[in-house]
Amino acid sequence: MWLKLFFLLLYFLVLFVLARFFEAIVWYETGIFATQLVDPVALSFKKLKTILECRGLGYSGLPEKKDVRELVEKSGDLMEGELYSALKEEEASESVSSTNFSGEMHFYELVEDTKDGIWLVQVIANDRSPLVGKIHWEKMVKKVSRFGIRTGTFNCSSDPRNLKKTTVNLLVLSQLPSIGLSLVTW
Repeated sequence: MWLKLFFLLLYFLVLFVLARFFEAIVWYETGIFATQLVDPVALSFKKLKTILECRGLGYSGLPEKKDVRELVEKSGDLMEGELYSALKEEEASESVSSTNFSGEMHFYELVEDTKDGIWLVQVIANDRSPLVGKIHWEKMVKKVSRFGIRTGTFNCSSDPRNLKKTTVNLLVLSQLPSIGLSLVTW
């Protein structure tokens, strides 16, 4: 009799533990744990800068970690979910690349013929340096790629026809205040 009662209690105990285990999995997947606050003091300088970029805030005048941390704290509470998504977004943006067009036909093949999205193309005039430097161009590529905008560079000196007879319609971003850059077109 005692043995049957013991196994019955053991059965209910195992069911209770399994139910709590599966409940914890559901909480984790739905983000219940993502609402926990994170202390910015414990984060690295790079992670703090990533958080500010995701929040759309500039940090160019803040050389020290203390200043960046204070800006993160002033901009609002930092949740685990926000930190996780910011780090995932940064990993995804690091793999983004810009197309280097080899000539007019390559440009038309990718941009004009397919018409599958929005492009931001930097046109470099013959024997001139680009208007946007390499570092700023890479920052711009990372920023606009979040919105599904594809990027490319067309160097006119690499095309034998030099684009004399063609007209290229470009998407022009007149100002990008988040990285302190203005784009001039001609």
